[in-house]
Amino acid sequence: MVRVLREGVQAMRSGQPRQAIASYDQVIATYETRYKERKEKVYCGSTPAEVLAYMVLAASQKQSAIAVAPNWAIAYFLKGYAQVELQDLPGAKASLEHARDLSPYNPQFLIELANLYKSEKNWPLALETYQAAKEHSAAFSLPQAKATDEMKALHGIAFVYSETGKLDEAEAIYKQCLAKNPQDAYAKHELDYVVQQKAKQAQVH
Repeated sequence: MVRVLREGVQAMRSGQPRQAIASYDQVIATYETRYKERKEKVYCGSTPAEVLAYMVLAASQKQSAIAVAPNWAIAYFLKGYAQVELQDLPGAKASLEHARDLSPYNPQFLIELANLYKSEKNWPLALETYQAAKEHSAAFSLPQAKATDEMKALHGIAFVYSETGKLDEAEAIYKQCLAKNPQDAYAKHELDYVVQQKAKQAQVH
């Protein structure tokens, strides 16, 4: 499965998203066939902590569950990414929602899905999904990705606030981002925009 996933990634890198999707679909089909008869809820966990969290989640919902290697969810995630490249946004959303259902605490999956909700201007769902990504980045991001995942989630939350008129909240988050990383060009640019919007509003009032 890992080899087939790698082939997909390679195809994607060489600008062949359709070929990449064919590889990802092969992985997805293998897992679908393997687990479709199972009564338990199936989760994909990348770390022991993530697997344990899913078992606790299942228990709280009175469900029996099993955890398998993350390749199934990764295949859906990468397929969603390729579908975005092909401008197939409904398909991408379905794939990313599958990835999220298999790995509901995976910050990367949540961020990509939130980005899609954002592109649809579905602000409530985008906000909820970015907030979940931020919350889970502390516990479930891989060490090398933790800071990036948290920053992307914060950028997303602040963007939604700014688009929905909550300029004070957006300003506070962009300032928080710049306190963590003064080189954060995105936060700097967006903060300038928010400050301008606030100045315009002040003139109106």
